[in-house]
Amino acid sequence: MNFEPVPPLESDYTEQEVLSVTQLNQRVKLSLETQFNQVCVSGEISNYARPLSGHLYFTLKDAFSELRCVFFRAYQRADYMQLLKDGVAVELVGQITLYPQRGQYQMLVSSLRLQGEGLLKQQFLALKQRLEAMGLFDPSKKKILPTYPQTIGVISSPKAAGLDDFITILAQRYPIGHVRLFTSPVQGHHAAASLIQALKQAEADPEVDVIIFCRGGGSLEDLWCFNDEHLAHAIHACSKPIISAVGHEKDITICDLVADVRAATPTNAAMIVAPNMTDLQTQLSHYIQQIAAIIQRILREKQLAHSQISARICHPMTRINLYQFTLTQSTHRLLQLMTHYVSIRQRSVDAVYAKLSTAMLTQQHQRHLSAYQQIQMRLHTTILTNLSTQSRNLDSLCARMHALNPQHVLKRGYAVVKCAQGVIHSHRQLKPQDRNDLVFHDGHSTAIIQA
Repeated sequence: MNFEPVPPLESDYTEQEVLSVTQLNQRVKLSLETQFNQVCVSGEISNYARPLSGHLYFTLKDAFSELRCVFFRAYQRADYMQLLKDGVAVELVGQITLYPQRGQYQMLVSSLRLQGEGLLKQQFLALKQRLEAMGLFDPSKKKILPTYPQTIGVISSPKAAGLDDFITILAQRYPIGHVRLFTSPVQGHHAAASLIQALKQAEADPEVDVIIFCRGGGSLEDLWCFNDEHLAHAIHACSKPIISAVGHEKDITICDLVADVRAATPTNAAMIVAPNMTDLQTQLSHYIQQIAAIIQRILREKQLAHSQISARICHPMTRINLYQFTLTQSTHRLLQLMTHYVSIRQRSVDAVYAKLSTAMLTQQHQRHLSAYQQIQMRLHTTILTNLSTQSRNLDSLCARMHALNPQHVLKRGYAVVKCAQGVIHSHRQLKPQDRNDLVFHDGHSTAIIQA
């Protein structure tokens, strides 16, 4: 049996649309970008090149195939650039497209993650050093956790390891707390963006008091989404306190370092985020006992004070009767004292009066009369003596005044020269043709000065 192929009909061929190479490449490019808009591919770097433009050009290959890749400078991060070279295993996320000029399809890389624990650790240390220099780990900027949170926002996957432990321990210790779950993948390349979105939702929720990143343990690659730089900046900028409960105690992520508090495990986070109600009840009972003891002591003190005050308070009539009784006693004692005092004084007067007799009084009278007469005689003599002395002094003064009388001087031939201004004392006061008065002892005359 022979098989003979049948050529296509001419009419069928002419109905096909004829495309140019450029048109075909554009359609293939659009189809690839639509079909493979966001893909994740792992492989090994080869033909690594970084020209002056800063863009990366390399081939991603495995044991059987290879893929051309372009990693533009705008998407690159400094923490892994020094680690890239031929032979390094990486995980890429990006878009598959076609380079129309050559008809070669390639991958436009949007993000890159190293594979291999040693390389990831180096990338982690580089990112940690850079974020620390930017101040994202500064202890002074850490926010304080609320003491009694009402609503606790948990960012985790519903199936994440450790979430059930967290909820169980929190329900035992703090049953009054309300947990609000903001779901997000906690593993994988796209998990970091989902974690950032969940964090923004939790921060915008007005009822959420504190936020917890919750995830169980895993390998370094499993926890790598918590080492994302954008997530670190979102945590640092969050206005609410954040607890990082990612992995086991030995696992350290960038999220742990940026968060306000790091919990070793999700179980430890449940013990950190809220107090133990049993401890609170014990403490409350202790406070109640202390308050009751203080109230009892104050009540006893007030009762004692009331009793003392009540003892001092009595009916007004009782107090008046008491004052009347006291007044009566005081009056009686006063009368007794007055009677006793008058009696003593009366006896003294009687004793003095008994000592006085008529003869004694007469004798005393004569003695005092004789002394009086002697004093009177001495006084009369003294007065006469003083009068005689003063008379002589008066006569002496009169004689001296008589001797100084100006009239007696004028009688001896002297005269007083006067002018209109008064007595002339010197010839310098005399001027020619002046008329002056001459006073004699027996009259007045007028004189005219010639020269």
